[in-house]
Amino acid sequence: MPWLDRGQDAVMQALDHGPVHLPDGLFAGSPERVLAGMKVHANTISHARLVALEQTFPRTRDAIGHDRFNAHSRQFVIEPAAAARALNDIGAGFDAFLIAAGEDAGAADLARFEWLWLQSYHAADATALALSDLAGIAPDDLLEQALMRHPAAVAAQFAPLVHQLIGAEAPAITQADAILITRPDADVLIAPASGLMVTVLRLAQNPRMIGNLLALDSELNDDDAAPAGEVMQALADLINAGALIRAD
Repeated sequence: MPWLDRGQDAVMQALDHGPVHLPDGLFAGSPERVLAGMKVHANTISHARLVALEQTFPRTRDAIGHDRFNAHSRQFVIEPAAAARALNDIGAGFDAFLIAAGEDAGAADLARFEWLWLQSYHAADATALALSDLAGIAPDDLLEQALMRHPAAVAAQFAPLVHQLIGAEAPAITQADAILITRPDADVLIAPASGLMVTVLRLAQNPRMIGNLLALDSELNDDDAAPAGEVMQALADLINAGALIRAD
């Protein structure tokens, strides 16, 4: 429907750049009535974006206070990059915006955690690898088995505030080096992670043979690389958490 497409484009241009971009005759009624209707529509869109941010970052809102969060949100949604995003993606970059707006690293990292959690929730489904899937494979063949990161898995290090708040519900998180977010089945799961687990999962962003992952010293050119036994334990912990899939 060409007219509908042109009409929608015109409305979006008017919302982004002002009513002068709205063609005459697109809507029935006087210019004043059309402008009033556009203001209502703009307010509806703005409200929906503010609500989407609140729903995306509830912990961050509680941590910094509703008034401050609302003030930041109102500035964020009018940023050109944010204004161009769909509601599901509206929170991308909010953590960096909070830093630029003067919030501390703890609040920004909490927003980053909540955004990664949501990305895991919406990630593609995949069959997580289980240790039992590797049982019975000959050692040489096992080393050549290719693995990669589950689409919903992410491991990262966060500011102490994140560990403190998340640790209130999952105590093992409090003293962990990092946090692992996974969704091997229907639910998003949170688990403590080591720095080595973060490294292994990062390397598994692309398909990697188990043998290559165990040889992290050659992967990282690091004289202090972890022994193969420690890497194997990190790999097993990631598999047990449902963070890896077969790559073949």
